[in-house]
Amino acid sequence: MKNSITIIIGALLIFAFGMQVFMLYRIDRKLDQRFAQEKILNLSTHQGSDAWIQNPDNWNPYDELLQMRNQMERIINESISRFKKNSTAASVARIPVFDISNEKDRYVVKADVPGAKESSLNVALNGRQLTISIKTESVNEQGGNNNNHREQFSGEFQRSITLPGDVDKDAMKTEYSDGVLTIIIPKA
Repeated sequence: MKNSITIIIGALLIFAFGMQVFMLYRIDRKLDQRFAQEKILNLSTHQGSDAWIQNPDNWNPYDELLQMRNQMERIINESISRFKKNSTAASVARIPVFDISNEKDRYVVKADVPGAKESSLNVALNGRQLTISIKTESVNEQGGNNNNHREQFSGEFQRSITLPGDVDKDAMKTEYSDGVLTIIIPKA
């Protein structure tokens, strides 16, 4: 039993390392493309770098790293939940899926939080640091003849996200509907 768990954990670590190497390779390719484009346009290093980064249509390393982090969290969370599926530890809180959109004049953050009551959600913005706290209750239902099973995980969860630019804290709006928390934060 211990050997199989060790092998599984080792395989997960190797897989995670491989994903990081792959993402770093992608980042390196994007940087090579950027520098090639800058050389073709014959821009000076200082002005070209600033102009290129400020253009919203170009590649953003912050977005790339955020995508890599979210993919790694999903992979690890899905793996852990499979191991605990039939155990008493199955009620451990799962990390909600977050989507962050960087729009022209605002940031939009959406979180899937099924089973959470609106009163259990807490959203705080301190500078560019957005902190979301959620507490969900456990619900287990088992059907008779159809063998239906519904399970919502319970527990407390907190996550902080650093937004890439300055924001207008006073104009932040939150909405909660059908298990989806939407936070709209205008840019400053």
